Amino acid sequence: MDILRNLFGNLTSGIIRLLVAVGIIAAVGYFIVRPALDTANSYNETLQRSFGPNGVGDLKDINKTIDNVNRQVQREIRKSFKAARTEGNPNRLIKCIQHAHGDVQKIQRCTVKF
Repeated sequence: MDILRNLFGNLTSGIIRLLVAVGIIAAVGYFIVRPALDTANSYNETLQRSFGPNGVGDLKDINKTIDNVNRQVQREIRKSFKAARTEGNPNRLIKCIQHAHGDVQKIQRCTVKF
């Protein structure tokens, strides 16, 4: 009889331990993992909306704007070179543009100055 009690006692003890372990794993999944995944999904949706429906959205518009600015700067530099050839020294304009190091506002000042 003691053997049966020990056998059933060990069996029920093992089942209870197993159920407690499964319950802890389920609680961790529900209270920790699930909110983390929901947060990640909301960030992902926000990023998708920010880039527009095509996935790239406003980046194409930004590239167009940069290209237009580059064209405008090149036009202004050409005009300034033409004016510098007729009225002044184009070498001073070249040095001024080189010292601008790509800064659009400094290049614009150079084109006005020379």
